[in-house]
Amino acid sequence: MPIIYYDGNCIYCYNYAIWLIQNGLSHKYEFATIKGNIGQQFFEQYPEAKNKNSVILQKGNHLEYQSRAIATLISSLPNNKKWIGIGLWLVPKPLRDLGYNLFANNRDKMWKTHWHKPTEYEKSFFLDDNAKIKLT
Repeated sequence: MPIIYYDGNCIYCYNYAIWLIQNGLSHKYEFATIKGNIGQQFFEQYPEAKNKNSVILQKGNHLEYQSRAIATLISSLPNNKKWIGIGLWLVPKPLRDLGYNLFANNRDKMWKTHWHKPTEYEKSFFLDDNAKIKLT
């Protein structure tokens, strides 16, 4: 099963995960926090991924980072949001990654939002119930 590793302390990362679920992400995908037990096991197996400041999509031994992971996930949606992912693929990778890095490096300085309280269905996508990711 593909696993999406994300920063469990990041409200935007968590809410992006919820947005994907709410927009029809297949249940074949699962989420794990980078700092959780599953994330730490992942980094033991793939130490080269540890220096990435990124969402990571793992499909078997294949890893995708940054905007590539985001575009792949959005493109996998079955509804009218899929066109956003397709549009992202049309943007050159260096430009996509620049946008991703600008957002990732400045996310704490951005507008305020709130932690979404997940439904039982949304919780079922998460592999670890880390208290820091507001799953309770």
